[in-house]
Amino acid sequence: MQRSKKILLVSHCIINQNTVIEEEARALGAIPSVMEWALKNGYGIVQLPCPEFTFLGLERPPMTYEEYDNKSYRAHCRKILEPIIDQLLNYQQNGYQIMGTVGIQSSPSCDPGRGVFMEEFKGLMDVKKIAIETFWHLPNTQNPVFNADIHKSK
Repeated sequence: MQRSKKILLVSHCIINQNTVIEEEARALGAIPSVMEWALKNGYGIVQLPCPEFTFLGLERPPMTYEEYDNKSYRAHCRKILEPIIDQLLNYQQNGYQIMGTVGIQSSPSCDPGRGVFMEEFKGLMDVKKIAIETFWHLPNTQNPVFNADIHKSK
């Protein structure tokens, strides 16, 4: 069977809600609507690391964009993104298409429009000339249902 050669980057907690701060969890494990959409479209999935979990651990307090917007956290984000950037370069050099990224609306880290981690990710992609088709977001609702036609951030 041929590969689709289509890659989708997904924020960590979309695949693993167990890393979300307790009061923000919206599913038992993965967010079904994102996973079903990705599978239906034949996308290979690259799970992004969770910067908040790897920086402060599972028992971290809820924090804002302003609290995460500091040199130490931004440096941490860039460091944990290095292997992802290397993977994307390899995919791109071998004719794969990076379809997009699904982030989390209103997340201080993973909101594609205003998240510290996503800002650092976009900056590294620009430097390395990695082309990404689209940035989507999972809506910030109690029972989020993802719709790729509606939830575009770029």
